[in-house]
Amino acid sequence: MTVVERNLTQEEVDALPFELNLSDGHAFRPWTSAESEMIAGSARFFTESDRRGGQRAEAEYIRRYLALGSQSYLPGHFTGLMSYSASMAVEMVANLLRMRNLSAALIEPCFDNIADILKRHDVPLQPFPETAFTDGPAALERLLGTLTADVIFLVSPNNPTGTVVGEEAFNRVVEYCRTNGKLLVLDGCFRIYLSDDEVYDHYGILAASGIDCVVIEDTGKVWPAAELKAPFLCVSPNLVGAVSAMHSDFLLHLSPFTVRLITEFVNLAEADNGRYLRELVLKNRELFEKTVPASFLSTDDTRKLGLAWLKVEWDDLDGEDVRKLLAERGVQVLSGERFYWASPHLGRQHLRMALLRDPDVVVRAGQVIAGLAEELGDGRSRR
Repeated sequence: MTVVERNLTQEEVDALPFELNLSDGHAFRPWTSAESEMIAGSARFFTESDRRGGQRAEAEYIRRYLALGSQSYLPGHFTGLMSYSASMAVEMVANLLRMRNLSAALIEPCFDNIADILKRHDVPLQPFPETAFTDGPAALERLLGTLTADVIFLVSPNNPTGTVVGEEAFNRVVEYCRTNGKLLVLDGCFRIYLSDDEVYDHYGILAASGIDCVVIEDTGKVWPAAELKAPFLCVSPNLVGAVSAMHSDFLLHLSPFTVRLITEFVNLAEADNGRYLRELVLKNRELFEKTVPASFLSTDDTRKLGLAWLKVEWDDLDGEDVRKLLAERGVQVLSGERFYWASPHLGRQHLRMALLRDPDVVVRAGQVIAGLAEELGDGRSRR
């Protein structure tokens, strides 16, 4: 067993120079022909950008981005605030919780920087195991009966497993927050991966309930824009004053060029309702699973995200062991322990691998992994 000491983003930074880099979940997929054409003509966005109209452009972008995910943006209830990154939005939430001496029940697993940011602000944390959403309504009721935290912080669909908080469960959590005066934070950054029959209106439910809430959105996991992105957070009325004042300390406004560029990506995605994204992820997942034996790495996720959560099936190797062996062979992935911020052992047998890549990269990485399985496989016992 290998002890993991570095955080996940540090691992992703180290992986940046490598061609077969499947560590970070950002969008490094090929452009469609329509996207290529749009990018080729994007120089005019500089001359057409005018920050005097920036607030209108941002509001329209937020409305259209949310509509792409079947969400109803209600400016009379929610205030949308642009951000440089989803992590910066989490930083603002953590500041708010610290200033109000609030504790939080944070979903587990999740990407480790959410827990790290909250801990850095001395926010007391209580695990909210995602099994409360996978083991049926009774499991959720049992968990809600034990919560002592002031805030519930969820990620849906969740990174790394793809677990979705279904509509019935979400309504129950919202009702719990309303009845008990709790604040709800929802990270919906991966929502756009879901098909129409899996999506429901988070914003409509939240607005109707009247609870205090913050919803965090991001585009970096969706469109390949050379790390230009237009994240934002939507804040309910009772929190707007505090969060807006804090937001102004971080940001005057997002680049009008960036807002225009991402809005153009939204325009193109509207034409196929995000189908290309989902089909590419499905294709890459199938290519990987055809190449890598499930007796070595098996899929242990909902198959909904542009990420694969893989279980190491050999008794004498854990996720960090395999990550290091793959890194020696030029393939970069993440091991699973740090996603479990309260109980790292639960992720010890897992790896996370990005799928939003050129299919050729996924196939070549899969071939390296299959080669490793063959190289090490003789006499290995399976779980």
